[in-house]
Amino acid sequence: MLRSCIHTHTHFSDGQDSPEELIHEALNLGFVSLGFSDHGAADYDDAAMTPDAEGRYQAEIRRLKAKYEDRLELLLGQEHDALSPYSPFPYDYLIESVHYIQAAGAKLCVDWSRERTEENIRRYFGADPYAYCRAYFETCAAAYEKSPALIAGHLDLVCKFNETAPLFDETDPRYLEPARAALACAVERGLAVEVNTGAIARGYRTVPYPAPALLRALRDLGGRVILTSDCHSKAHLTCWFAEAAQLLRACGFQSVLRLRADGFEELGL
Repeated sequence: MLRSCIHTHTHFSDGQDSPEELIHEALNLGFVSLGFSDHGAADYDDAAMTPDAEGRYQAEIRRLKAKYEDRLELLLGQEHDALSPYSPFPYDYLIESVHYIQAAGAKLCVDWSRERTEENIRRYFGADPYAYCRAYFETCAAAYEKSPALIAGHLDLVCKFNETAPLFDETDPRYLEPARAALACAVERGLAVEVNTGAIARGYRTVPYPAPALLRALRDLGGRVILTSDCHSKAHLTCWFAEAAQLLRACGFQSVLRLRADGFEELGL
């Protein structure tokens, strides 16, 4: 149905495959468009491209755009981390994501490991996981307010390690209130909210980001969604897409967005 993914990572950042390998897989799947979104340069983030790698990435995607222009629409994007500067390069689109939050002068990675998360909550938030979550969602909202991005990435990434042995209750108002505020900010700013299946592919979750309760809240706000796999391996380019479409219907959505070179198009569910 979708035949597109615009959140994909290559070996220029933390993906496994070359851009051309992903293109071949997309062609095998009958894609109409494929967007590359490697992590923009950030000196504090090991997953990010270096400035040199970012320049080579831009050149390679431009080369491939020309090579495959009659077979597949390719988009040159970037996943931007909220605490990093914006590139002056004219990307086709940006995904605005929060991977780090700031506390006591430190940048804390929210998706490194469960152990690191527990330590950060103890050390920087007085062992209060809801203060930690609030800081994360407030960082999301602040990023959306200033971002030129088209898409809000994996909005509840802070829950990455929460499913099997919860660190906090995702139904607690102390969690839901700042989460819903971040959703509302994304909607007010006109960002499409990404429904991201990447944590399913990597074995951390059994539902996408955002979780069903937040998807229902997003629907009530009149938000728009775009389905992606946050692909780090060509084997997972359409991971859980069919199930995600069913979940979106169950949450009250009637359509999803697909990004093309001339903007978003709406596809019925």
